[in-house]
Amino acid sequence: MENVQQVKIVWTGDEWELHFVCKVEMDVAEAPGEKTVGVDLGINNFAALAYEDGHSELYPLNCLKQDDYYFSKRITRCDDSHSAQATRLNQKKSARRTHYFHTLSKHIVQRCVDEEIGTIVVGDLSGVREDEENGESKDWEKHGNLDLHSWAFDRFTDLLEYKAEMEGITVEQVSERDTSKSCSCCGRKYDANRVERGLYVCDECGTVANADVNGAENIRQKVSPSSPNLSVDRSNGWLTQPSTFLFDKEPGAFAPQEQVTS
Repeated sequence: MENVQQVKIVWTGDEWELHFVCKVEMDVAEAPGEKTVGVDLGINNFAALAYEDGHSELYPLNCLKQDDYYFSKRITRCDDSHSAQATRLNQKKSARRTHYFHTLSKHIVQRCVDEEIGTIVVGDLSGVREDEENGESKDWEKHGNLDLHSWAFDRFTDLLEYKAEMEGITVEQVSERDTSKSCSCCGRKYDANRVERGLYVCDECGTVANADVNGAENIRQKVSPSSPNLSVDRSNGWLTQPSTFLFDKEPGAFAPQEQVTS
């Protein structure tokens, strides 16, 4: 028990969980490299990654949305929402979500090893339930039906941190303030630049970007504002063509979108 650093009781949305934070000594590898990647977490694309060499990746919530619809429909058919059947369905839904987070964090860390990443920069979503402008509670219902809240992002970030540490990769959390409003190419900050269908169009320099990737690049730049050895032309269009990875249920792993069959 002397290794226990913290004990937390966490409501997952389906059940209460008791989380123990323990201090253990682990053999870790040397960092794969010195490059950085920014990670923007959200409720449409759960993760958007922007690498300092110019390429980017998206991880949509395809399977979690399917699971949420399926289990919610099954649970509403139960005579009692607190019945044994409803409880089993909620537990299965929670277990599948946990598996998704484990698989995604492992996949991202392996991608970082392949790309010689030394630092993963993640947006700090500790205030995910609050509006960054006025501090009031956000209405998450308008963002969709998937009940992702702060506990989900916290759980994923914890998994990412310990898996990255095993590979010698550092995870840093930074404030997300203004990262969705600002142009990652020129720094222009303007709310209206984020347009519909997930696009960010800068009225100052003309940059057209996937909005989530633009946010991820702004997050990355908070730790690595310049890349002196970068030879990539970061001009109009480089942020608009991210690779998309989906969770393929058949093998239980992430794969490029064009290879996913289930």
